[in-house]
Amino acid sequence: MLDDHVHPYRLGIPFDVMPVPVVPEHCVSLDAGPIRFTVESRTLTNDIMMRGLADAGMATPDPEYVASLDLDDSGMSLHVSGVADGLEYLRFDCFESEPHYHYIDHARGVNTVVRIDDVAEPDPAEWAIARMESRLPEMLEQAGASELAAVVRARWTEVEPAIAPVAELLRGNRR
Repeated sequence: MLDDHVHPYRLGIPFDVMPVPVVPEHCVSLDAGPIRFTVESRTLTNDIMMRGLADAGMATPDPEYVASLDLDDSGMSLHVSGVADGLEYLRFDCFESEPHYHYIDHARGVNTVVRIDDVAEPDPAEWAIARMESRLPEMLEQAGASELAAVVRARWTEVEPAIAPVAELLRGNRR
């Protein structure tokens, strides 16, 4: 974690460790013009997190910190990547216990994790779908992908039709 201080009005918690890589055999991807939507059936535990990061040759968090997390969650994940560079910029982990999303800023090396308030928003998959429909370019900008956001705006007619099939994948895999 980059900052151990609590800031109640800051958006999420920034980490200098990138998210756990996808498990390709658990994924279905759809290209939508300049972006790729990937829907993944995902389980996350402390062991899976550490093994996934190590297998990808990525930096791993302090083991004591990881042990304190006591991760054991699962659900659907929606990954948003650039087609041209293959980099993931947004991730929506629509988990059963602790739903959250990620702003992944590769230029700064920061992965900001934001909890979804599951009291105010009881269905994280529907919330994620609504964000794709209404705030995708803005969220890409927040993740440091301003150029990709501009291309998404310019080519929205290629992006928008893919949202419905992505939504069906998210909804269908929850049942």
